[in-house]
Amino acid sequence: MGQQQLLLLVLAIVIVGLAVVVGVSAFAENEQKAEFDRYTEMGVALSGDIIAFYQKPSAMGGAGQDAAAFAGLDMGALGYREDRSDTWEGFERSGIVSGGVVRYVAADTEHPFLHIHKIPLSSGDPRVEVHVFGPSEDCIVTRASIRDQGDWSDGGSDGSSPTNPNAAACSW
Repeated sequence: MGQQQLLLLVLAIVIVGLAVVVGVSAFAENEQKAEFDRYTEMGVALSGDIIAFYQKPSAMGGAGQDAAAFAGLDMGALGYREDRSDTWEGFERSGIVSGGVVRYVAADTEHPFLHIHKIPLSSGDPRVEVHVFGPSEDCIVTRASIRDQGDWSDGGSDGSSPTNPNAAACSW
């Protein structure tokens, strides 16, 4: 009877140990997914600010529906705090908002885009890019990746922009 109870005790300890390991792993994975979702939400909100900037008359500090104004677009123009001493890929249009999150606004030849991640960015951290191809929510493309994996959700690991979702309707 003693050996059977000892065997059941060892089996119970092994099962509880496995459950704890699986639980911790699931928690870490969900935390990372939540961070992706939070950065994507920030990016979509900032995309709305970019669209509002584009549609705002130039007399009121907006672009006046002139896409050439995107060349000078920065965090300050969108109403966020700027930090020009912290740059990414030569773009001096960065801003630090809260929680160590850096939001970069960069003007591309055909659309502005945002790069959102923690600062300092370390190995395994999530990062999100949001591309705004036109003044509509249907013209916003997001992609997410983990630092050092080098793969974006659309496969553009070389740093290239994702494809415009609707080139006919999504342009400035």
